[in-house]
Amino acid sequence: DGDIDIVSLVSQEWEEIYVFENDGRGRFQSHLVWGSTNEDYGSSGIRLPVPVSAASTKPRIFDLGDPRKVNELTAKLTEKRALFIGEIHDQPEHHLNQLRLIQNLYERYPYIAIGVEYFQQPFQAHLNDYIAGYIDEREMLIRTEYFKRWKIDYRMLRPILEFAREKRIPVLALDISDENHNKLFQGGLGSLTPQERTHIPDDIQPASRDYRERLKAIFDSHPEGDNFETFVEGQLLWDEAMADVAASYLENRPQTLLVVLAGLGHMMYGDGIPNNLNRRLGGHYSAVAINGIPFSEYPGIADFILATPDIPPLPQPGKLGVTIEDGSNGVLITKLV
Repeated sequence: DGDIDIVSLVSQEWEEIYVFENDGRGRFQSHLVWGSTNEDYGSSGIRLPVPVSAASTKPRIFDLGDPRKVNELTAKLTEKRALFIGEIHDQPEHHLNQLRLIQNLYERYPYIAIGVEYFQQPFQAHLNDYIAGYIDEREMLIRTEYFKRWKIDYRMLRPILEFAREKRIPVLALDISDENHNKLFQGGLGSLTPQERTHIPDDIQPASRDYRERLKAIFDSHPEGDNFETFVEGQLLWDEAMADVAASYLENRPQTLLVVLAGLGHMMYGDGIPNNLNRRLGGHYSAVAINGIPFSEYPGIADFILATPDIPPLPQPGKLGVTIEDGSNGVLITKLV
């Protein structure tokens, strides 16, 4: 309309993009056009270093909307022990790709299990009860404290968990507890009590130069804690703890293929969980697929790139208009918004 509008990127705990629309008379109407409650997006205008040692060949792109491509990809995976599917947590299309691959793998090779970053290790028994049909979805979410500990819109994950329950596919809670996570990133391994250290593996390997460089870029953008070395130690222990759960499961089940769903930062270039799992299993037994065609420009970042489908956004969730906290005698309303 010829009137100059304003677009602003607001970045603090997470990022939001606002348009302030000029009505031509000096008044502006604000519109939220994009937003994420995923803290991984907070101040995310960073460039991650590309490893010098990366392969020269760019990863191949697979469009899972094409049944032939899905079949071709899954045929390449059944000889592996683990498939890692990297995601940006709050992207519904990433989780749709994960579901498609899991469904196709199950049809071809039903001896699969699913490992997820979304649930924390101390709550494994409640996941088992849900998959076995002993408790319903609501009870599972309450008992695993999902909305306190993960907070990403569960509607994106529901189809995966429902399929696992329908087919009785085991689901592993890979993530460490929030309590241990916060301590590790603030004070390192030395900050844990002897009891807390029982949940952390002893066999911790140092980060490669390339992995350290990527972690440094992340730390410089939005540091978690005050000390970079403590941050690296926390990340290594986090990766190792998730790989340890996966390896322990696979070692006792030689015919099982484990599909690991986690943030792509835990698996790019094979660093993080895949490298640690391979070391524990004694060979190169894993494959890495990452969602998003733009990542195909980086040789060696993954074995496969998954084209993301165009899907409509989820309906906006209902809101109460209040902020709440757990109180000693029930729920405490702390603010009206």
